[in-house]
Amino acid sequence: ITACSTGDTSIKPILPTIFAPAEGQPDNLPRAGSCENDLLPVTQGATWSYYSAGGPNGDFFYTDTITESTSTGFTLSSQFPALTLTQKWLCAEDGLLALQLGGGTTASVSMQNMIADFKTEEISGLSLPRAIAPGMQWDYRLIMEGSLATPSEGAQSPGTFNLKMRGIGSETVNLPAGVFEAIKIQATFDAQINVDFQGSFFLYTVNGSSIHWYAPGVGLIKSIENIEFSGTPFTSTTELQSYNIPK
Repeated sequence: ITACSTGDTSIKPILPTIFAPAEGQPDNLPRAGSCENDLLPVTQGATWSYYSAGGPNGDFFYTDTITESTSTGFTLSSQFPALTLTQKWLCAEDGLLALQLGGGTTASVSMQNMIADFKTEEISGLSLPRAIAPGMQWDYRLIMEGSLATPSEGAQSPGTFNLKMRGIGSETVNLPAGVFEAIKIQATFDAQINVDFQGSFFLYTVNGSSIHWYAPGVGLIKSIENIEFSGTPFTSTTELQSYNIPK
């Protein structure tokens, strides 16, 4: 299935500053299950192209691709103008579970002028259940450990990422990639990174809320996020420009 992009490619993308996940995965993962999920087709070679505007990293295009798929999981690669990030996913019995922070706006944490490399130490909940009904609620939580790189020096940084989600019905969404009947999900999230920098501790926080739209058989098609980064509010909108899901 292919939809042609009608996005304005003359817009100069800005490279986002986001977390790059470290290699490895946490212990005590849930039991593996089927990768079938109507809201995120797990097909090797599937691609989704997005345009994100209004966030703390500026406006930019990026493309998500499933670059590897097995019976128990897959790898999602996010291609930015000068950076590629990969994110491992597990196909659990009750749905799909991201094992690392990824390139998407809510699934990662923006930190101005920093690139962080984190390994997930503990994980709980689900990223995307197998079926979502109005009023259904679920959580997703990561505990991470890694290093935070500033323009001058590095620092050790433990951190947490919490996401609470709720299904709120369905809606018709008109986008450059087409018109979709989509499942609507409301989320609140927070991240805290405690940085030990030259013997002094600094707490970086990101808080916010978001709405996500997933089209059955297509995947994520739109998100609107209200983010507070270190006391500064931003509203970020991400929209699907085109997609290709091999049969």
